[in-house]
Amino acid sequence: MQLILPSAELIVKILLGFAVGALIGLERQKKLESERVAGVRSFGLHSLLGTLAAYSYQILSEPAILAYAIVISGILVATQIYYKMFRTMGKGFTTPLVFAITFVLGVLVGLDTPAVGEYVGTLGVLSMTVSFGVFLVLSFKEELAHAVEVITRDEMISAVELGVIILFLWPLVPQTIQIGTIAFPAFQTYLLIVILLGVSFVNYLLVKKYKDRGVYFFGLFGGLANSEAAVSSVTDFYTKSERKGVESISISILFANVAMVLRNGFLLLLIDSSFELLRLYIVPITILLVVSIMKLIYESGKKEGQDEPMFDTKLVSPFEFGPAIRFGAIFAGVYLIQLFFTEAFSDIGLVVAAIIGGFVSAGAVVASTATLFITGEVSLSIAANAVILATTMSVLNKMIYVYLADRETTLLKRVARDSVIVGGLIIIYLLLLSLGLIV
Repeated sequence: MQLILPSAELIVKILLGFAVGALIGLERQKKLESERVAGVRSFGLHSLLGTLAAYSYQILSEPAILAYAIVISGILVATQIYYKMFRTMGKGFTTPLVFAITFVLGVLVGLDTPAVGEYVGTLGVLSMTVSFGVFLVLSFKEELAHAVEVITRDEMISAVELGVIILFLWPLVPQTIQIGTIAFPAFQTYLLIVILLGVSFVNYLLVKKYKDRGVYFFGLFGGLANSEAAVSSVTDFYTKSERKGVESISISILFANVAMVLRNGFLLLLIDSSFELLRLYIVPITILLVVSIMKLIYESGKKEGQDEPMFDTKLVSPFEFGPAIRFGAIFAGVYLIQLFFTEAFSDIGLVVAAIIGGFVSAGAVVASTATLFITGEVSLSIAANAVILATTMSVLNKMIYVYLADRETTLLKRVARDSVIVGGLIIIYLLLLSLGLIV
């Protein structure tokens, strides 16, 4: 006797078909608990109706089943709209709209065709993603409404400009442009410009929300993406803010260096499973952390006692293209020089390239050097020297980026002092390491 049991794929379809609607219904039921509205069961069963109809149509090739489900769904949605408009006199059509969306999500699950050995395919993933996205949008309604209320015209235009740069130019920029025998990384340059524009916009929002503390958050999180871009952006913000809060800006730049060093250490942890490079890299991390903590303690003892915030976001634009283009040009020039030394020389070329590359992006140097080490193309000593030198240059180069954005010497002196202290200590460690006094 043959046992009629559903396959694992069908069970997943049924569960997922109900879940994508139930998740949205959960938010609606919780948000509108006092009203007689559709909740988890209604939304879940509505999406399940779409799943069963689409799956049956796929198996039987009978469009009448799917058409019947569409008509039933249309009647249910129309009933909700009627009840909303003429019975409760409520405003907005969010609930009927997302109720209709759940049917479409269920249909996507029913039409999903996973690959062999998988239970969820592309359409299933799309349905889950949209369901979760709708759940988040509905859950943070008050926060979104508040953000729209306080946003200014300049901020809205800047956000749209950034979106246009990302969405429309991203597919058009080639990966590389061949210049003679050199393949110039056009897309990487474009990506760095986008990062700089993005971190500049985030910097603006953080300072607007957290006032003087915002530059600290920006330095730390911006440094994780690209410390050079973060420093260029925060210095430009400083000059546009009438050069107020010089110590806060210098701490923000120090935080960008801390984030950069920690990020490079994480890259070594991911790439080098032997932890040999990370073991030698611990000292530079410790040096920077100790110096940063000492500076924070020192600055905390010099509390300025200002009642008014130092930074006024009204004085600056959410982001400007000038610093971004300038940074992109610097990256392009330094990258070409680094590439030349790498191809022209062997181990010495790698070290020289690391020094030059550290002026643009130590992360790229660290990742490429660690890869060469684990593949056996370079020795531990050469790799360690390249990684530490690139990091040192990335600490010292902040003086250059500050000078390019602000020729006035007040901020430059503080950044130079911090950079020279950290860079000097790391260089002393590197010399001891090269002499074999540290193993």
